[in-house]
Amino acid sequence: MQNAQTMTGHQLYARLAGYVAPYWGMLAVALPGMLVLAVTEPALPLLLKLMLDGTLVNPKHELVQLVPLVIIAFFVARGVASHLSIYALGWVSGRLVVDLRVSTFDRLLTLPARYYADHASDSLVATITADTNRTVATAAAAVTVLTRDTLAIIALLAWMFYLDWKPALLAVSLIPAIMLIVRLSNGQLQTGDRETSSTPDGMAQVVQESVRNHKVIKLDGGQQYQSQRLRNEVERVHRATMKQATAKAFSTALVHMAVGVVLALAIYPAAQQAATDGAAAGSFVSLSVAMMLLILPVRRVALAYMLRQQGLAAAASVFALLEQKAESDGGTIDIGRARGELRFEQVSFRCQSPADAALEEITLTLQPGETLALTDSALADLAPRFSQPDSGKILLDGHDLTTLTLTSLRANIALISRETMLFSDTVAANIAYGAKGHATEAEIIAAMHAAHAAEFIRELPQGLQTVVGEQGVQLADDQRLRIAIARALLKNPPILILDEAVSELDAESGQQVQAALATLMQGRTSIISAPSGAKRTNRSSLKGLQPHPNLVVP
Repeated sequence: MQNAQTMTGHQLYARLAGYVAPYWGMLAVALPGMLVLAVTEPALPLLLKLMLDGTLVNPKHELVQLVPLVIIAFFVARGVASHLSIYALGWVSGRLVVDLRVSTFDRLLTLPARYYADHASDSLVATITADTNRTVATAAAAVTVLTRDTLAIIALLAWMFYLDWKPALLAVSLIPAIMLIVRLSNGQLQTGDRETSSTPDGMAQVVQESVRNHKVIKLDGGQQYQSQRLRNEVERVHRATMKQATAKAFSTALVHMAVGVVLALAIYPAAQQAATDGAAAGSFVSLSVAMMLLILPVRRVALAYMLRQQGLAAAASVFALLEQKAESDGGTIDIGRARGELRFEQVSFRCQSPADAALEEITLTLQPGETLALTDSALADLAPRFSQPDSGKILLDGHDLTTLTLTSLRANIALISRETMLFSDTVAANIAYGAKGHATEAEIIAAMHAAHAAEFIRELPQGLQTVVGEQGVQLADDQRLRIAIARALLKNPPILILDEAVSELDAESGQQVQAALATLMQGRTSIISAPSGAKRTNRSSLKGLQPHPNLVVP
């Protein structure tokens, strides 16, 4: 499949059309409405001709009396057609946004850990929330304009040719002139759009870093530096926006001049004929109005092309995410509940930084219930297959990890981290998160007590039903940790991974966390990642350990 970043606009929107296919029925409702709007576009010039011919040239009072009814019928028909087309297209657009957002989010959940490390979270959020909406909105607007206004242009030109083919022919020449003007300004519009679509990420990063590091900024006097960083990003957005505004203003001015020239050339001869021939008055007025009405749909079609271009960057971002490969899951064995024996055989793993070897030919065996202490998390990330070893193999209960399905492997592993982020949900939902989402209240309460979290949870406004806020912001560090421990206890896995710094708390809260960890680690194979100078829990009896600076031998 071709890379989304290199695909043309036609190719990107052809892919988007695949998402439209299930909703062709609703589009079939919109199309007749567009058709009615288009074919009634010449109705006003026609009505004016009939009125003038019926009152000035050949007065017919009975015809004049019908004019109010015709006008009412005309606008009722257009109103109903407009309602049907707008509602149907809005419904389809809404469904497309839903489908794209769900698809991109589902794809994101399947991507390997390395993808998250290589992409800023703000950029991923913008792709799923903003770019999906922008892609559909610009595509829907472009399709609407191109369909409705193209039909309206054809209907108006047909009426003009019926009246007088010479001015109609001049009006036809207006269309390629406007299209040429739009194409000339399109390159600058695309450049500006690429810049405006990329610069918000820079602004978001500056703001996010400033919020997270506000203490450092205040202590080190970094306010002016951060302010200048944001100003630089804002100025970049302004320059890109002005490029687009300049291109639009230039093209609009040229379009107006072209329209003026064509109108003058087309209407002047018709005006002379009407001055000498009273019978031609109705045709002249009708022709003039038709030409004036022709300007708007022609300009909208031209602008729709630019609008379409503006949505291409968003579409490329959406489809680039959708075409990312999910993490490899070639395993076929469902191991069920494992005993917890982990064996590393000649395992080597290199970090992303150049020439930085995290592990070199490590061979060791962890029996069920034993604990391994490390100075970094490289080995710990290999166990749940967040990372893949460069060489060697890892076995769980004698099974090579690559032969196990990711679901069955990870069902046997729990992760506890000082930076474990809770979800903006209730305490109960956070404890029962994931595969244990169907846990009973009694099971949740038992896990809460085992994690030494019952005391502070009872003091919360709604107890277990208290919403903890984004990333658990309503809770202290040790409280978040104990909820994470309760979650692990409820999961009850045979293997436990403890990320670094879980013991760097104050004396009182640290004791509660350590008591909860002691309960959790009882009988489980544990891998602890901690700084080289930190105090470690030592309950291990390692076998076959190769000397290496990243491993701590008790």
